[in-house]
Amino acid sequence: MTMFENVTRALARQLNPRGDLTPLDSLIDFKRFHPFCLVLRKRKSTLFWGARYVRTDYTLLDVLEPGSSPSDPTDSGNFSFKNMLDARVEGDVDVPKTVKVKGTAGLSRSSTLEVQTLSVAPTALENLHKERKLSADHPFLKEMRERGENLYVVMEVVETLQEVTLERAGKAEGCFSLPFFAPLGLQGSMNHKEAVTIPKGCVLAYRVRQLMVNGKDEWGIPHICNDNMQTFPPGGRCTAYRLPTSPAPIFSEKPGEGKFIWEMHEDFKTLKEEVQRETQEVEKLSPVGRSSLLTSLSHLLGKKKELQDLEQMLEGALDKGQEVTLEALPKDVMLSKDSMDAILYFLGALTVLSEAQQKLLVKSLEKKILPVQLKLVESTMEQNFLQDKEGVFPLRPDLLSSLGEEELILTEALVGLSGLEVQRSGPQYTWDPDTRHNLCALYAGLSLLHLLSRDS
Repeated sequence: MTMFENVTRALARQLNPRGDLTPLDSLIDFKRFHPFCLVLRKRKSTLFWGARYVRTDYTLLDVLEPGSSPSDPTDSGNFSFKNMLDARVEGDVDVPKTVKVKGTAGLSRSSTLEVQTLSVAPTALENLHKERKLSADHPFLKEMRERGENLYVVMEVVETLQEVTLERAGKAEGCFSLPFFAPLGLQGSMNHKEAVTIPKGCVLAYRVRQLMVNGKDEWGIPHICNDNMQTFPPGGRCTAYRLPTSPAPIFSEKPGEGKFIWEMHEDFKTLKEEVQRETQEVEKLSPVGRSSLLTSLSHLLGKKKELQDLEQMLEGALDKGQEVTLEALPKDVMLSKDSMDAILYFLGALTVLSEAQQKLLVKSLEKKILPVQLKLVESTMEQNFLQDKEGVFPLRPDLLSSLGEEELILTEALVGLSGLEVQRSGPQYTWDPDTRHNLCALYAGLSLLHLLSRDS
């Protein structure tokens, strides 16, 4: 995970801990996530490790008939962050519009990240809806309708007020120092200095609502959405909806405010059932197919760009209704739509993990310790999934007793990079609710690799 991703994720957690504020993953794409921009939701997104969106080259205004422009987005408040941590953010809330963050890594000591929130005013949206209809013949809308895509409108953003340079050096993701990883052959990737300059007006996080098309040229942006709603419903008509009368705040002192688009998942059991449904689809592949899929993933893990390329290839094949083969699969082993869907689900989880974690997964696979690691993550999440406060808890000794020294180091590093700090004395572990989504992604990734490696 890049330093930019670390900062945007930490920012989103701090401003909207369990809400629907989405951190921006790519600095180069920030101009395509301003208010009114149209974005696509990634296939097989899940709120357990965050819905993911991809840019388009259009805004809502581009696909409406010509007319008056809406008023500028309104300023909802300013925030200052100092010394933001990579692995976690410790914050004290003074007043609703001020957040002070304490830490030691992620930003240089002299840096202050100043941000503001901008949102589309309800009156501006209502006036736009009354005055301008959809351009029914717009080529982009035609393409999206034919592909059955859902479109989302960026309605609220967090952006920088000033240019800032972020610096990081000497530690791997703020958790482990170089000597810790030296025995694992990861020295080169873990000890480096990194700096990135974020320009003024750069979007760091955003909130979306789904665009709904009713008939040929009627449109709306409902206040409440669910996964069953379609931008282009069959038959061209959708059920009644109401435009929002007021925006939910990005930041609130009251727990639960701001969670107004998708219902949040409630417990670990729901995650476990979701992962099991997807693994059952992968399990339908033949033994040869599962083995070849494992070979492909083993070669790709630790290469984030290549992993993302595979994800895009599968999404493109699904868009076109094509069956595909992976490079490592025999030519007669085809991937069905359901199996591609399931693989996309797990690719989404694996790409959440850092390249270092992906490399550690490959090492764990070689040492055949995935079942132990899966049980460790599962046990801690079962006990603490709904725990909203950080704390230290006892760890069952049998969870680690079968591991040798190098295997133990490898396991501590793998889960530690997801925010689960295991301490041998006790033994015990530190639970941090802010890293729950990272652990969910790790749990899904371990579940897939464990399934695929059972035949080997």
